[in-house]
Amino acid sequence: MDIWNWVEKLQDDLGEAGQPQSAQLLTRLTDDVCELRMDRVDALLPEARALGKTLGNPWLDVFVGHWEMRNRVGNRVEGESALGDAVALFERAHRADTAECPQSVCVTQDLAACYGNIDGPGWVPERVEVCEETLSRVDPSWACFQCLSCEKADALLDDGRADEALTYLDVQAAAVLAHGGTVYDSFPETRIKILLASGRAAEALALIEQRESEVAAEGNYEPANCTVPRRLSKAWALAQLGRDEEALASLVPFGQLSPNYRRMWAHVVALLVRASPERNSWDLGSRLNATLAHFSDVGAHRFVIEIAGLCVEMALQRGAGWVARRHLALARRHLGQLRQDRGAARQVADMAARIDAAPAAAALPVPAAELLDWLAAQGEANQSRDPEREAEWLLQGVAERPDDAALVDTAASALSACGAEDDAIALLWAFVERHPEEDAQPAYSLMRLLTQRGDEAGLLRLVRHYEATVPVFALWCQAQLARRLSDWAALEQAVTALLALSPGSHGARGMLASSYLVAKRFEEAAQHYRHLTEVLEEPRSAHWDHMTAASAARDWPAVRHSAAAIGMELESTDGPVEENFGWVIIRCMDGGEPIEYYARRTGPVTARIIENAPANRTQRVDDWVVFDAELVHPAPEDEAEREHFMPTYAEVHTLESGGYASSWLIDGVDPGEAAWNAFTEAVEARGWKLWKHSRDDYQLTDPDTEGGHLPGVLFTLAQPQDQPPLALHRFLVEATAAWTHPMCWLRLAEACNQDAQRHLEVIERYGL
Repeated sequence: MDIWNWVEKLQDDLGEAGQPQSAQLLTRLTDDVCELRMDRVDALLPEARALGKTLGNPWLDVFVGHWEMRNRVGNRVEGESALGDAVALFERAHRADTAECPQSVCVTQDLAACYGNIDGPGWVPERVEVCEETLSRVDPSWACFQCLSCEKADALLDDGRADEALTYLDVQAAAVLAHGGTVYDSFPETRIKILLASGRAAEALALIEQRESEVAAEGNYEPANCTVPRRLSKAWALAQLGRDEEALASLVPFGQLSPNYRRMWAHVVALLVRASPERNSWDLGSRLNATLAHFSDVGAHRFVIEIAGLCVEMALQRGAGWVARRHLALARRHLGQLRQDRGAARQVADMAARIDAAPAAAALPVPAAELLDWLAAQGEANQSRDPEREAEWLLQGVAERPDDAALVDTAASALSACGAEDDAIALLWAFVERHPEEDAQPAYSLMRLLTQRGDEAGLLRLVRHYEATVPVFALWCQAQLARRLSDWAALEQAVTALLALSPGSHGARGMLASSYLVAKRFEEAAQHYRHLTEVLEEPRSAHWDHMTAASAARDWPAVRHSAAAIGMELESTDGPVEENFGWVIIRCMDGGEPIEYYARRTGPVTARIIENAPANRTQRVDDWVVFDAELVHPAPEDEAEREHFMPTYAEVHTLESGGYASSWLIDGVDPGEAAWNAFTEAVEARGWKLWKHSRDDYQLTDPDTEGGHLPGVLFTLAQPQDQPPLALHRFLVEATAAWTHPMCWLRLAEACNQDAQRHLEVIERYGL
């Protein structure tokens, strides 16, 4: 059964009703979940929920809820934190008005997966029961049949029945094939998982390599939720087989992982460092600590104990006993949250025994009063620092000298670098509470950490602690809290009061100026940045910020003043600064999502966008924009790579709109250089914007052509907002009439109520 049919019909209806962006919203939501773009999903959810309410469509509520759970329970591996919402969604999906919605079946997978995240072995009977009950209501033609079968197999694996799980997958896959269906990636992925968990690495690797060959032969695009687990599984199989270098090559970088794949990543690196201890570094420990902290925050209780066991082993191998003890304490906290023990208490006892058997912490190498200087000298000699090793000494030093601000601050910094932020914050609070009349460096470090983690209650507590004794610092905290809440009026009030008490606080003035930029109070922002250019010893950065604010305020003499101050030569001497500074990329925000466009830089911090927006995006072509001079992506260190580097800047303000309507997509066989040049000249003569999106190697299929392939061209056209789309449709009909192969502009034809059949035929013939 095509469970997506009703969604596609809804999207078609929305498009015909003039709501193409609403139609695309659902596709963007599902794509972002599959591509592991978790924050983008979060940004889309409010709009998606609002669409369901606007349309009064309860099926859409279930659909959106399911994909929210795929992001939370799937990508973020949430357990206890998502259980209430997963249960509520399950109940909502089985009411009378949604019981027939195909996605009401999908929410069973969400609930079963949530139980599995909390305590997989402890919830096995319930997971199996809920899967079997739902499977009894669908047949193998449903895509859900495969998802639910994999959920049940996963439960059997957690119950120690790996062979039974493999046999069950065979039976279910045969049922799918018998119904004329296709076995999707979830089946081989689950089989590989079971084999790896059972120590059958060679069999798993053979299956992985078979799937790699199939994917290469098919040539189809695969989303990240297919490629990432396959790469990690391959790394784990290779590591189990002792092929470490190959495992490292296949290992996905930690920064590219969503939380649901960090568990497998931890198992791989545990094997690799067991064989090669030199790979076991403090920064590896900090990444694993972040994994543990996440599992703890979301209530994935058994995963905490499982990964803590690996982390304790690696911490002891590094000689970081204090880290191992932290992991043990966390595992003990979660032990009591399990539904069934199933060997967990023994795991925790084994961790404790290993820690007890480890050597005692090394004594301070020098007296506590001399420790900071000694560590600095060691760092210079070795050209590197190991905060994990230093932290143990620093904590000993703090125990002897608890009122040494520099020692406390350095210890907190080391703890934070190792991922022990809770410990760092506790250490800083202890110091701050003993020194209510002193805003020493630990107070500023505490404010920074609280701000980074968005601890609004902590910042308020810090404000109250200092407002009577150190009002300037209390106002700093108020300003940080206001910026966190995007409360620009409160920020202005706090910083203005701070500057009245401390006029020389350049950081406060810069914060006020940046808030004025956000609030589009550009003249006031420019005044404060101008002041900073006059008082700072190193004013270059302030000059760039000043040019951004002044450009947005159209104060071109001020722009020229700062440009001259930093040695930038401008050709013009008066009027708007609009010159040719070469190519750049401008990052804009569209519906909460970043999207980047090629642009021509026209001044120090201004550019004109020259790339058409995609058909489903707000049009930005020919917009004249102001940007922030700080690079979005740093320039590469390699000199050869820098030669081809194009800088990307974030838009701050639109000075002028280009005045163009949405883009229309045209796709088809490349007509050849002469025909294409004539076409582009005709487009330009009409004042329309054309942007070619396809690369030179873009190929289309054609069964009527020898070889079966032809060069393709994919481009968009945009008209001024006051021109009717029908004029563009008629132009395309005439301009391409003599081309050997017909082109496709289906959406434009539909919008103009013109015959769509010829475009559908083009799509079918050329595989568009």
